[in-house]
Amino acid sequence: MSQVNSSPRHAGPGTSPAGPSSVPTLAPGAVWVRTRATVRRFMTPTQPRAPWPAILVAALGGALTIAVLSLTGNATGTPILIAAFGSSCVLVFLLPDAPLSQPVNVVGGHMVSALCGVAAHAFLPTAWWSLGLSVGAAMAAMAALRIIHPPAGGTPIAILLAHEGWGYLLTPVLAGSLILTACALLYRVLLRDRAAH
Repeated sequence: MSQVNSSPRHAGPGTSPAGPSSVPTLAPGAVWVRTRATVRRFMTPTQPRAPWPAILVAALGGALTIAVLSLTGNATGTPILIAAFGSSCVLVFLLPDAPLSQPVNVVGGHMVSALCGVAAHAFLPTAWWSLGLSVGAAMAAMAALRIIHPPAGGTPIAILLAHEGWGYLLTPVLAGSLILTACALLYRVLLRDRAAH
């Protein structure tokens, strides 16, 4: 009588002792290659490379604009500069032709968002849910009016946390956004004159 060998068969490459129907496993080297490719895909910048002269000129424009806003506030005794204007400078000077960087987006986006923030502060307590509600309302209003300006999304947060009133709409929001827009338009004019020559 022949004996049946009950010992498990040697598993070939890519298979497990349970049999050929098991899910094949990847070799450690293949896992590393796939992981590295995934990390590289997510960490590689997709924006086109800008020339260094353009980067330096845009950075100078943003720096001077923030300095002008701060100096104007000091001279008038009224705060004109808010943190969101720094983010606005990133857009209007580094991406001046983008739809989100246009004057109506800068001024209108900040004003609409500030209005949502002031209204939330006037009628709601400052809490985690009112902060979220005010930002969501600002996002919806900007999208509906087609004046999306991402930096303005932080304006309602600043208003609620600092307990600002209706006067915040004029200074610093309206006055500051108008000065910022004027600096950005001057920057564009200078760029066009330089390109023409």
